[in-house]
Amino acid sequence: MKRYRLCNPFPSIEKEGSLSYGGNQNWSSSKTIRKCGCGVIAGTDLLLYLDLNKQRCRTKFFEEVQDSNGIIEREQYLKYVHKMRRDYLPLIPHFGMPGWVLVVGLNAYLAKYHTGLTASWGFGHKKLWNRMSAMLSHDIPVILSIGPNLPFFRKKEKLNLYQKNSMGSYLSSNKVSAHFVTVTEMDEEWMRVSSWGKEYYINKKEYIGYMTKYSNALFCNVCYIRKRK
Repeated sequence: MKRYRLCNPFPSIEKEGSLSYGGNQNWSSSKTIRKCGCGVIAGTDLLLYLDLNKQRCRTKFFEEVQDSNGIIEREQYLKYVHKMRRDYLPLIPHFGMPGWVLVVGLNAYLAKYHTGLTASWGFGHKKLWNRMSAMLSHDIPVILSIGPNLPFFRKKEKLNLYQKNSMGSYLSSNKVSAHFVTVTEMDEEWMRVSSWGKEYYINKKEYIGYMTKYSNALFCNVCYIRKRK
């Protein structure tokens, strides 16, 4: 089975000896970030990973942690999250961050620091897996959106997030909608993702089923990062 994955460890946030798998919006002192800040977390984790692992993407923004081996103290990480929200990834209170706002903010950062990369939003679902596998093959995390229910607020359907037990079985552990996660690995059936500082798995068939039945391809999509032409 063909598998695509990042070449380096995903950033771990440390507090009192405990390590996370990426960031968690619930750590923030900001009520708005705790409620709808998953886009800020996903954007921060993406840019932090690129900074730590791609020489052309090393910037002054993350210079305090560039010798950290991917393990960042929580207080330092939260400083980056709040600065990222202030400078690049603004939130709409009670709503969060649309995909296009995420892309605008990422492009502003990528252009300012001359990374040679650019971001865009959205593809038809037939191209989705090819774009994701291309990014992972180039050692770039994939920000994936699990869209809201449509029509808005009239349904309460959610997508399963699974965790893998010691026997390799996938067990439903959480359910989400209107949420960004970061994909770090995928094969023909599953995506490994970071959400709320934990490692989860999403079944690809279930994701497409959720998109077509309860949301749509505009909101269920990815932030595509590639070389600037």
